[in-house]
Amino acid sequence: MGESMLTERERQILDVIARGMRSPTSLAGELGITQSGATQALQKLEKKGVLTRTKVGRQVIYRPIQEDTTVSKEREEDLTLIRESYNSLSRVWSHVLRLDLTHDELAKVREARNLLEEILARRSKD
Repeated sequence: MGESMLTERERQILDVIARGMRSPTSLAGELGITQSGATQALQKLEKKGVLTRTKVGRQVIYRPIQEDTTVSKEREEDLTLIRESYNSLSRVWSHVLRLDLTHDELAKVREARNLLEEILARRSKD
């Protein structure tokens, strides 16, 4: 499907995605929409054949389909390291949630986690 068949909002979402692989959570934050709305929009674009999704741990990351070309061995090694890093991050996050943290402390930890997810997602794209 060509981009001419997309709505203005879908083109806006693709512009955001084109800057780096994105999760529904990061897209929602960037566009000021709900995570549910971001997930639905990304799934719709996947069905239209313009996005592909990849799981990194429990996180789902979307990227433009045209980027889905032959992956070099070096890039595959990088992606493996990123997946392992994300899995480690998920284990740490599970532990942090069991700690008796204030709302502010938990928000700061969540912000750090989200930043690391973004960095990992960008690196897996590069």
